[in-house]
Amino acid sequence: MKRRGFLLSSTTAVGAGIGTVAWPSLISRAFAQNATPEDGALSGLSDSYRTAQRAHRPLLVLVIPEDNGARWERGSALGAFLNHGSDEAMSAIGTCEVTCATMAVVRQLVPQAPAGEPLMLVIDAGHVPATVTTIDPSLPAEIPYPSGEDRWDAFYAQMEARVDQQIAVIQAAVSAAFAARLQLLSATERDAARQRAVDTYRAHRIRGSYWARQAGCGVYVEEVPETGGIGCGMGHTPERAQRFLYFFAPNGNPL
Repeated sequence: MKRRGFLLSSTTAVGAGIGTVAWPSLISRAFAQNATPEDGALSGLSDSYRTAQRAHRPLLVLVIPEDNGARWERGSALGAFLNHGSDEAMSAIGTCEVTCATMAVVRQLVPQAPAGEPLMLVIDAGHVPATVTTIDPSLPAEIPYPSGEDRWDAFYAQMEARVDQQIAVIQAAVSAAFAARLQLLSATERDAARQRAVDTYRAHRIRGSYWARQAGCGVYVEEVPETGGIGCGMGHTPERAQRFLYFFAPNGNPL
């Protein structure tokens, strides 16, 4: 068994499959040297910035946390939203050029970017210097891991409910942030923007990330055929969080 393939399938399944508990130190060690995808670096962000300028669209940056455990949590929440968010929220996404990057990379290009690691940044590249606003709703807290006497089915139901809450919170924040912009669009234009979001960002990988899938044991990164897992059935992943944003570079994995 290849060590890289085994750890990619087993350690990520434990972390991403449980999803609501503290990340095991094994995962932190396994991904301690892991890089973001190459197009999430400065050159990739610069390309997205120029594309947004040419298209007269705002640049929406999905912020990649520096902490590896936080990358799994945020990737899951954003993935659930992008796959299952409301039509209105998807229309808002479709009016943007979307990319993923760490705040360290963002600040190289946009020094006036705020402190911290907000969930998203909206960069208006039409201004000089560019204006930056944040979309940073408070997401539902993690669910405590059940004790021995707790029922697992109740725990799983809580996990499902938490994912639904995450989707609702993010889509409300996105819709509010772009409300004024959406009001300028006709119904036909809104439909076109929603379809663009589905065709561009839901169906294909977003710069600085990959789409990946897992359902309790094993992570399968789309467009990267050598990744995969074993059917151990040890973990549980809420159905609407099984496809998520993977903020790591698969070919840079140190395993």
